[in-house]
Amino acid sequence: MLKPKVGFFMLCHPLEEGREEAPHLFQKAKLKLEKINLNVVSAEEIVEDENSAQRVAKKFKKEDVDVLCLVEGTWSSDYLVLDILEEVDVPIITWGLPGIRKGSLCGVQQLNCVLTEIKKPYKFIYGSVDEGEPYKKIERYAKASALKKNLRKMRLGLVGYRIKGMTEVSFDELELKSLLGPRIVHFGLNKLKEEMNKICDEEARKIWREIKERVGEIKVTEREGLNSVKAYLVLKKWIREEELSGIAVECYPDFMGEVCLAYSLLGEEGIPGSCEGDMNSLIAMVILYSLTGVPLHNTDLLAIYPEDNTIVFSHCGSGAFSLAESKEKVSLSPVRLANRGVSVLFPAKPGKVTLVNLVGRKDTYRMCIIEGEAVKTEMVFAGNPVRVKFPIPVNKFLEIVAENGFGHHWMIGYGEVKEELKDFCKLVGLRYVSI
Repeated sequence: MLKPKVGFFMLCHPLEEGREEAPHLFQKAKLKLEKINLNVVSAEEIVEDENSAQRVAKKFKKEDVDVLCLVEGTWSSDYLVLDILEEVDVPIITWGLPGIRKGSLCGVQQLNCVLTEIKKPYKFIYGSVDEGEPYKKIERYAKASALKKNLRKMRLGLVGYRIKGMTEVSFDELELKSLLGPRIVHFGLNKLKEEMNKICDEEARKIWREIKERVGEIKVTEREGLNSVKAYLVLKKWIREEELSGIAVECYPDFMGEVCLAYSLLGEEGIPGSCEGDMNSLIAMVILYSLTGVPLHNTDLLAIYPEDNTIVFSHCGSGAFSLAESKEKVSLSPVRLANRGVSVLFPAKPGKVTLVNLVGRKDTYRMCIIEGEAVKTEMVFAGNPVRVKFPIPVNKFLEIVAENGFGHHWMIGYGEVKEELKDFCKLVGLRYVSI
């Protein structure tokens, strides 16, 4: 999970009321920030003139912070923040404090106007340093800022290409790089098969034995199990050598079942895997994983149930073991339709979830974001069925999906991160529909 580096400082004017109490408020806020999931880089002085602004800016630049957080202790000169941003060009959180005489709220509004005019991304928050809500908003925006920065340095693997008959998952590699940042590293499906054939059975057998101890039922042959482990070892080797943050494989139909187990194992290791060569969905998975820190469900939307306002999502069966309701319900079985390979089948565990759908190309990229609750379900589909209870009528949800032309691949992460996703979309200029 992301642990953003936040450059934290306070702005004051030496003549304004409230300057005397400002250091005390700053220290109190700093202590509270350090208790949440943030790496706080704190200024050693209050910024109130050009010299202090330059010293603070140099420290933040040296520490390579992901985001700045400014507490407006009193009304102050807005250009001091602009000087800092010239040295540290990252998004900034502007925090206005209560107090009719100190002028903090006026100062923040003034600064936000200037930031808007010069097109600098910012997040406004308001509240006392003793309240809890400002810190929640700081953490969310800091995560979104760090995610934007980290994505630009990531590499994602693509084995093969998109599958035949699924034009929807076509992607614009240059636009993807321009808008979101990741670079694509290509591998051939033939190369995957060649590398799998080079691995001896004994190397794979040790891992296969360990895997069999972690599940409730095994319905595949030893040969299929060893072959799936070999696919895992090759993908893991490529991921390590190329420093990949995720991987997609052209699986359907000729490679069905060959990498499902590999995806399950890699998911536990923090490497999302996307089916059917869908790079847009892989990026959605990487984004969700960065925000939640737990393995994800890679699914299709399959059936709606208006009677209890739920929808069942599933795919062939490549979920991480930790997403299962229980170990006893995990089955290693041949993939549906092709009846080969190793799929990891189980009903998903309950919990609060966030669902994301990412589609598009140049000028049309768009994301759908909705939170819900995964509820207990049975094995209604041979895969990893996730039954999600929705906050709006499911028929209305389908209408919104259709009106906006979202695709059929839905990524599901445990945890509620809708606000972080919205902030991220605003930061990168990605159109989104939040439900």
